[in-house]
Amino acid sequence: MKSICEYLEEDKIKWRELPYISAKKDGKFVTWTFSEVIEDVQSLARSLISEGVCGNVMLYSQNSYEWTVADLALMGYVGVCVPIDSQWTAFDIMNTLSVIEINTVLYEKSREDVMSEVRKNHPEIRFICIEDDFPRLIESGRNGKSPDGKKDVSETAMILFTSGTTNRPKAIPLTQANLLNNWDALCARTPMSTEDVSYIFLPLNHVYAGVANFLYTIISGMQIYLCSDRAKMIAEMLEIRPTIVCTVPLILNRIYEAADERVMEMLRNVRFLYCGGSFTDPKIKRFFIDSGVTLLEAYGTTETSSVVALAKPGDNNIDCCGSVLDGLDVRIIDPDDNGVGEIIIGGGSVSAGYISRNDVYSGFDGDGFYHTGDLGFLDGEGRLFLKGRKKRVIITASGQNVYVDELEELILKNPEIKAAAVFEEEFHPAARVYTDLPEAEVRKYIEKLNGDLPKFKRIKNLYVKSEASGGRLK
Repeated sequence: MKSICEYLEEDKIKWRELPYISAKKDGKFVTWTFSEVIEDVQSLARSLISEGVCGNVMLYSQNSYEWTVADLALMGYVGVCVPIDSQWTAFDIMNTLSVIEINTVLYEKSREDVMSEVRKNHPEIRFICIEDDFPRLIESGRNGKSPDGKKDVSETAMILFTSGTTNRPKAIPLTQANLLNNWDALCARTPMSTEDVSYIFLPLNHVYAGVANFLYTIISGMQIYLCSDRAKMIAEMLEIRPTIVCTVPLILNRIYEAADERVMEMLRNVRFLYCGGSFTDPKIKRFFIDSGVTLLEAYGTTETSSVVALAKPGDNNIDCCGSVLDGLDVRIIDPDDNGVGEIIIGGGSVSAGYISRNDVYSGFDGDGFYHTGDLGFLDGEGRLFLKGRKKRVIITASGQNVYVDELEELILKNPEIKAAAVFEEEFHPAARVYTDLPEAEVRKYIEKLNGDLPKFKRIKNLYVKSEASGGRLK
């Protein structure tokens, strides 16, 4: 298996003048060629190394050209990339710092207030502002030989956190071998090349977009356009006319609501429209498929380096969440009479396990299988069908059981709350909700809900995040 730096060295020669990454500057798309991008990657890496940046480096930024350059520089040459959600608070960040050590934080200027608070508590960390420092770092790194790349694909290249607000955040180490493992199977099912154009609007700090939608382009050679603003997403897609798009059900629903003949004609031009993150509404899936759109349901997890199952083009079964990729070992354990049991996953894309912990409801066994906590079954053709989650139970300090699914269902009775996760925090239920409602309104709703619950079931701590902050691929 080639390493990231080896792919970049090859790309710099064979695709030198081909367009690679496009991002809006002053309202217009600006395009960098493969050679320009890779020279920036290597120049940044050279400067960071010379200034003592090494080990785990946190990347705290929205999608941007600079984000893509930093990501490749860190994984390919410098150390370990630790990308986090651009909406995280200082509390979220400091909570993750209780799990791993960070050498440096690369952050966007708009998050300066958050960084100021983190600085006070972690003076040992170096902080580099992307807007202020990257032009200098890239320019100063122009001269000199190519930096030594990280060619050992068994070393950790990325650490991802599935949450920042839980009491014990889950840090997931992924090697280059993990990250690149599924490329051959994915490309065999949905071939991609330099003729393709990809439009990216999902957060690159998540494994779904960061790996399947971005990292794999150093192998396929496809061109990337970065969304400048989700409010302009439809207009930009009509302008760009992409052939490869990764989306999630929430965004697919919005596209469905905005679909007119121009939009549908553009979507029919998309060779592969992947949709993961959660199960797609069968009605919406059927609408797009019947309209001639190649919509492919995907299932994956952060712990397995993104995609595990993907619908085969032409398979219009709207009930499954895809067919298992070749090379992965997906099993159903403890099945009931209907064949429904817990989904476990083995193979080269599976992480070695959480750093410093193992989760109560999902984890890694001694044989290298990741136990997802998801329930489902496989049919005779390798299709995977999801049937919910294992019963999750919080045991309070007084020994009483609180069923997580019950509380999540109650929270989601408010249609303005798009996602909710209930978890244990100091033996009490806590909740994280994703919504665009004002935080005060959400807290008022939870207070009313608590008033109808017995004391031991009441949600003690609440964390409110906007819809745009997203969630894990599942």
